[in-house]
Amino acid sequence: MKTLVVLMLSLSGVAHAEQLRVHHRDAVLGTSFDMSMVGVAGPKEDAVVAATLTEIARLENALSTWKPDSELSRLNAHATPQIASTEVREVLSLCEEWRRQTGSAFSCRIGSLLRQWRALEGSVELPDRAALRKQARALDKLDVSLQSTELPQLAGLQWDVDAIAKGYVLDRALAFARNAAPKASGIRIDIGGDAVYWGEAAAGKPWRVAVADPRGPRDNGGSVATIELSGNMGIAASGHRSRGVRVANRNFSHLLDPLEGWPAEYAPAATVVAKDAATADALATALSVLPIRKGLDLMECIPDAQALLVSDAGKIFATPGWYALAAPGERHDPAWPSHFEFVIDYEIPQHDAVNYRRPYLAIWITSTSHEPLRQLLLLGESDRWRQEVRTWWRRAGRNDEPAIDGIVRPTRRPGQYSIVWDGRDSNGRGVATGEYVVCIEAAREHGEREYLEIPVRIGSESFSVKQRGAKEIGQIEVRFAAAAAAGS
Repeated sequence: MKTLVVLMLSLSGVAHAEQLRVHHRDAVLGTSFDMSMVGVAGPKEDAVVAATLTEIARLENALSTWKPDSELSRLNAHATPQIASTEVREVLSLCEEWRRQTGSAFSCRIGSLLRQWRALEGSVELPDRAALRKQARALDKLDVSLQSTELPQLAGLQWDVDAIAKGYVLDRALAFARNAAPKASGIRIDIGGDAVYWGEAAAGKPWRVAVADPRGPRDNGGSVATIELSGNMGIAASGHRSRGVRVANRNFSHLLDPLEGWPAEYAPAATVVAKDAATADALATALSVLPIRKGLDLMECIPDAQALLVSDAGKIFATPGWYALAAPGERHDPAWPSHFEFVIDYEIPQHDAVNYRRPYLAIWITSTSHEPLRQLLLLGESDRWRQEVRTWWRRAGRNDEPAIDGIVRPTRRPGQYSIVWDGRDSNGRGVATGEYVVCIEAAREHGEREYLEIPVRIGSESFSVKQRGAKEIGQIEVRFAAAAAAGS
């Protein structure tokens, strides 16, 4: 199972009238287990916990890749078709669905690749990267059918469901516990940091969850955020720091890029909150393999899911809805009206040129003294040419290179485009009312360089400011208004 970084806060400060018992066990799915219930106590509570643990053990016997006698291990070991249980087929179907949705950033087809890397622990030589890539691409292209209860074993295919099994088990355990304790008004089940939360905590309060800093060397280190969950939510995290293999005197992540067969490099740690734990589990793994920009783009397509990403350099990125989960005192919302929206419409002008190249373009927000507050957009993925956007590079880019991972996009053809600023600085804190500057700069190979500044004052009044560049920047409009009226 992958290393996780979600910690549960003590509930002692939530309600003095009702103290929740935390039922703790070790060696559950190879890690720790904690469970709390609201509205159930005494022998009934103990019985529900015991029955839930029995159900988890049953699921582990079906899905574990670490137990040689599990159903999934037997399926991997046999060359002939095997009858698969409902649980195994459900998990493998989830694997294939998330493989499709993530463009193969998540995959359960990589068991043979993972075993090769584990066998290399302590080796002085690296494996053949080209051979691993060829093997990975062949596994990804296999025609897999899961329609029958009898599953065939395809050549080279070894299933490894660790990246989603814990989430699936958590969801099933919660459903089991709810059925066993119909009078419960809240249930929390945490296995090794991944967790499900249903209902509410003591005294009708939401469950408070601290998200541990993945850069910390210890599991009980500091947190990077505290969030509140209620209803029915799953949370999972994935990172690279605390597990892996050491090969040729180098440390490699335990997470593989499924299309490369090679450990993910420079990818972020991720914490995901979703409508169920299996979804959170799969997405956290995918986000820890994908570059930050592609991970954020993926999250835009997933309903009811939010993520916090921490780059290998410690830079924090979050999906827009993440901050709404923050506990009181940690939201740090911008000072402007909550229903207002800050939109920047920009134009890349058309040029009739034989050697036309799409321009590199940067948009960022600064104070009136040009102190960078937030980088919003960079068009252009070449390290050499992005430095030709000289004002941006000198004032913002070179001093905050980790932020580039989350804002860079490919260059774009001439046309009209739009971006939104959420009113937060590069540390996720909302800005105060006052005066700011929207900075836009473009540079084009075989063309020219152009830089514009648009001063704005943020308060409770709406505004629209327009400015047009001379050559490389077209029409720019900065709009600050109620969201429903922003396009009018």
